[in-house]
Amino acid sequence: MRVFDIGGTDEPAQVSNRVLTVPNVISLARLAALPLIYLDLVGGREGRALVLLAVFAATDWLDGYLARRLNQVSRLGALLDPISDRALFIVVGVGFVVAGIVPLWAIVVLLLRDGLVTLVGGVLLLRGAQTPEVTRVGKASTFGLMLALVGFLLAAVVGDGASAPDPVVEQVSWAVYAVSIVLHYVSALGYARTVFDSLPARAER
Repeated sequence: MRVFDIGGTDEPAQVSNRVLTVPNVISLARLAALPLIYLDLVGGREGRALVLLAVFAATDWLDGYLARRLNQVSRLGALLDPISDRALFIVVGVGFVVAGIVPLWAIVVLLLRDGLVTLVGGVLLLRGAQTPEVTRVGKASTFGLMLALVGFLLAAVVGDGASAPDPVVEQVSWAVYAVSIVLHYVSALGYARTVFDSLPARAER
């Protein structure tokens, strides 16, 4: 799991209030690319959507690496990173369903977890809990889900479109998706425990 921390040092990162940093620009560019990916998906341009989605997934790791490497860890960056991930799952997930690349239930299972985390986490934060740090299990699940989404689209491009995807690539993608979904929910339980334990009433016990 050390791969998710490449570029860092043994010293704690200094978090700043800077807005204009290289990682933040990359995160904002990712968000700006989402409408293009969606339009390509629903417009039947799977090849270009695949390139954009692959770049999106790769830069999700790159901005974290550059933040640590360039000592540009910022509060805005910590906020933008999970937002761009969730936005990807929503926008691309809907695009995949509309384009017939994956069934509706697969995206519902994915988004249900994020919806529950947002709802429960928001209530607990209002009660004074602390925002949990992203865990390595959470990072691994996000990476795996992005890899699976790229794989589903690759299967459509290599095969004969969404109606007849390449069976090998599709099966491998489903396997990665299944494992990542399990990790996605496991990480949610870990976040819930961390947030619940940080509630003021419990911290005083």
